[in-house]
Amino acid sequence: MLFNIIQPLDLETIFVNYFAGSYKIFFFIAMIVFAYLGARFRMSNNVFLILMGLFVIFMANYYSLLFTITIFLIGLFFYYTLSKIIKT
Repeated sequence: MLFNIIQPLDLETIFVNYFAGSYKIFFFIAMIVFAYLGARFRMSNNVFLILMGLFVIFMANYYSLLFTITIFLIGLFFYYTLSKIIKT
């Protein structure tokens, strides 16, 4: 077979295998893109944190330790928020 046929919406194959080469490189390229978008559209830190948290949750199948750290940080964020609400 001469050509490898790719489905049009097979984004994993397109972005990870052909564009980046591996999941590690794709992860850091995606982080750079998100940082650029955050700076370009002047996102607040909370919005950028939520964006990064969602990205890590989507990548949880490939980076389980990162998923665990994200869940821990989300717990700390909710604790901090609730403690501020209760103190007032």
